[in-house]
Amino acid sequence: MSQVAPQIVGEKCSFCGACISVCPLKCLEIGEDYPVIISDRCTNCGLCSRACPIINMDFFKEEPPVQAHYSARTKLPKVAEKAQDGGVVTTILLALLEEGYINSAIVTSLSDSEPLKPVPILARTREDILKSSGSKYSSSPNLAILSKVTRKDAVGLVGVPCQIRAMKLIENMKLRKLVDPVKVKIGLFCMENYKYKDYIDGVLTSFLKVKPYEVTKANIKAGKLIIYLKSGEIVKTPVHALKNYVRTSCKLCPDLTAEFADISVGGIGSERGWSTVLIRTDRGKEVFDIVAKKGYLEVKPLSEKGKKLIAKLSSLKKENAKKGT
Repeated sequence: MSQVAPQIVGEKCSFCGACISVCPLKCLEIGEDYPVIISDRCTNCGLCSRACPIINMDFFKEEPPVQAHYSARTKLPKVAEKAQDGGVVTTILLALLEEGYINSAIVTSLSDSEPLKPVPILARTREDILKSSGSKYSSSPNLAILSKVTRKDAVGLVGVPCQIRAMKLIENMKLRKLVDPVKVKIGLFCMENYKYKDYIDGVLTSFLKVKPYEVTKANIKAGKLIIYLKSGEIVKTPVHALKNYVRTSCKLCPDLTAEFADISVGGIGSERGWSTVLIRTDRGKEVFDIVAKKGYLEVKPLSEKGKKLIAKLSSLKKENAKKGT
């Protein structure tokens, strides 16, 4: 019988999915909001614990420097139709797929059977990448999909800060089978997230009195959760009003901007309809240059006001993590 894996998870689990992929005996699988044990073959090898971004918080020291700051938005109409902000992440993935830089991407899509339920997929087609566009506000264990990647793959990994940190730990563990296929890490800004049941039953149904199957899109802007409904109605609430529903791991996480990604992308700091893009590594610059040269993005420097806002909110998240709030 499946059960939650108590030695590595519990309320502090971020559900990044890393432990599922690094387990050599496949003892773990995706559960509702946590990994679950599906086998009694566990030998206590410790790989799952070594890949956990919560257990290994002390591994991460100072934020690496940012090479460049931009605001950008897609020029691709099909992406713009579904874009969360500027549609930058989807545009990058499509461009890299066209150029053969990657042949697949680890992204979050939505379940066909449960409303608004995020599911990680290995997208191999333009259609799958387009389908994954847009933010999801409950946790998706994207790194669990690493176990499906082969050495012949060239993968673009998209993940929130805890997932990017877990990938950094996997790199440090030198698990080449999982590491080598990942050609670029695209990190998503993330202040906080929710467990699926808490998001559906708590945030939407109980707090906002919204039927989940009526929701077409959600966004967080200027400190408010904004829910768009099929009827055209828009429901808003201050994010701080939802603090009781926030995943415990998010209260412990000091990373707003996916500091250990090659490229970080989010809405904070840019005007409506644009995405903020932080180039963090040479690989990130190489990738962004490929997309820009194809003419798929409109790009401009990030404003000083935008930079200051990101710095302010990043510091706030670090301070809150120290307090565990």
